[in-house]
Parts: sequence; structure tokens; C-alpha cells
Amino acid sequence: MMVNYKAIVSIVKKISKTSGTPCKKKLQKIVFLIEAKHDNLGCDYGIHFYGPYSADLDYAIRDLCNEGVLKIEYTDMEHKISVADDSAVAAYSDSIINDVIENFGRETPSELELIATALYIYLRTNDIDKITNGVIKLKGAKYSEDRINKAIEKLIRNNYIAA
Repeated sequence: MMVNYKAIVSIVKKISKTSGTPCKKKLQKIVFLIEAKHDNLGCDYGIHFYGPYSADLDYAIRDLCNEGVLKIEYTDMEHKISVADDSAVAAYSDSIINDVIENFGRETPSELELIATALYIYLRTNDIDKITNGVIKLKGAKYSEDRINKAIEKLIRNNYIAA
């Protein structure tokens, strides 16, 4: 399946309205959380230095920039992605996208990295007890056990993990 460009543009717009222009890391993690709710946007994910990462999504962002639909602003710390021209893209609405952005759109990129990494481990193991050690194995001392547990609780509250 090709990446759903309309959905990606809509996600960028909705995050921007919720919490300001998203960086690439934030967009990667939000799309991962949307896909994990069985809303296939055409992005295959693997684990990367900053958690789940989709080369498909990265390519789609660059393609949309080349078409003048999205714009990337490069800063010293991040790549901010905004909608430059959505007139070429039909409006796209989806309840899962709205729900995920409502529940996770205000999280920092670092917090989303933790949440998405915890979910990635859970989806591979189907074992809630393996999440903490898995995150520590991948991230080292970057996140405390307390923060990992809070991320797991948020995933449970949002029905990603059955407690």
C-alpha cells in the first residue's frame, strides 16, 4: 500500500492546531500510534535510534515537500514540518487520527519516543512484563523506570495494551 498522503497532510495540520508545528520525530511517533490502532496509512515501521521509524513516512514527507504541499524548516535541534499548501489535497477526516492527536498531540517528542518505543516492544512480545526491560535495553538510562511505567499506564488508558 502506498502512504496515504491526504492523511499525512491532515495529521500535520491537526498536530499544528493542537500543539504547534510538529518536528519530524513527533510526526513519526504520532503516525506510529495511529497505525498501531489498525489505521493503515501505508507506513512500515522498524526500530531506530529514536524509537519506531518509518522510511515510508520519511519519503512521503520529502515527496510532499517537493510537491509544495509540506514545508520543512531546519533548525539546530529539529526539522519542523508544516503545511505549505493544502489546496491540492482534499480534506481528510478519520476518528482514529483525531483520537490519537487528542490524546498524544501535546506530548513532547521525547515523551512520544518513550511511549512509541514501549508500544513497539509490546507489539513484538505481547507481554506487558517485557516492556520495561526492553525499553531499558534499547534506550539505556535515558528513561527512568517511573517514566516507563507512566508511559505503559498511558498506553493502557488509551487501549493499546490490555492490562
